[in-house]
Amino acid sequence: MYNPIQYHTLLSKEFPEKIKYTETAIPELADILICMWESEYYIKDTNPISDIIIVDGCVNLVVSVEDKSIVWGLCSKTIFDCKPPTHEKYIGFRFYPGAFYALTGIDTTMITDNMTSIDEVDSSFHTAGFFELDYAHMKDYLIGYIASLSKNKKSTEYIQLFNGINDSNFLNTKMLYESICLSPRQIQRLFKKHYGLKPQMILSIIKFQHCATELLYGRTEIDNLIDNYYDQSKFINEFKKNIGLTPVQFINLCKERKMSF
Repeated sequence: MYNPIQYHTLLSKEFPEKIKYTETAIPELADILICMWESEYYIKDTNPISDIIIVDGCVNLVVSVEDKSIVWGLCSKTIFDCKPPTHEKYIGFRFYPGAFYALTGIDTTMITDNMTSIDEVDSSFHTAGFFELDYAHMKDYLIGYIASLSKNKKSTEYIQLFNGINDSNFLNTKMLYESICLSPRQIQRLFKKHYGLKPQMILSIIKFQHCATELLYGRTEIDNLIDNYYDQSKFINEFKKNIGLTPVQFINLCKERKMSF
C-alpha cells in the first residue's frame, strides 16, 4: 500500500529537537487511512522552525487544537518554508489518495490547495461541541466519526487504483490511459474528482516518491532512476521541485544526518 515517507526530520535539523511528532496506525480504518499523526512543540515560547510539506497526493484532516479549527486539505505542490505556530498542537489524519470522495461523495477538487472547514464538507458536524472535549477524547471522537463515514463510504475502487499505479511503472500518461481502458478525457475528469489532481501530476508524485525512497534506503544509484524520466535534466528538475534538493544533495544530506527509517 502507498505510504509516502515524511521527511521532516531529514530536511530540518531542528525538527526533532523542537517538535514532538508521532504517527499511529488505526487498524479498523486501514482501508482508507494511512495514519493518525500528532505534532506539537516541546517548548511553546521558542522560535518557529521552517518546515516543508512535500506533495504526496494524500488528503489530510487536520485539527488545530488551540485555534479551534478542523480542516480538510490536499496540496498540489510542495509548500516550502512552512512555519507552524509554536503555541499550536495538531491532530491529523492522513488518508490514502481517493479516500475523500469515497467518504464524502464530494469532488476532491473542493479541497485541493484550499483548506476547507469540516463544516463546509459536513454541516452536521458539531465543531463547537467537539472543542469542549479534552485532547484524548478529541482523538477518540474523530476516529469514531471517520469510522461512521467509512460505514457508508462509496467504493474504494480508486484507492485501490492509486495503489495499483504506485506498484506499476508507468513512464507517461499514455501508458496509464492504455492500462485503464478509458478515454483520456474520462480519466482526467475521474482523477480530478477522486484525487483532486490531474493524471500527469499523480504520475509525477508517484515517480518522485519512488525515487526519493530508493535513494533514502540506498537501494539503487541515481543513474538507474533516470529512465523514469525523459532525460537526466528532467529528473533533476522534477526532484528538486518536489523537495528543494537535487538527487545528489539529497543523498549527501541523508549521509550527513545518517537517516534511517
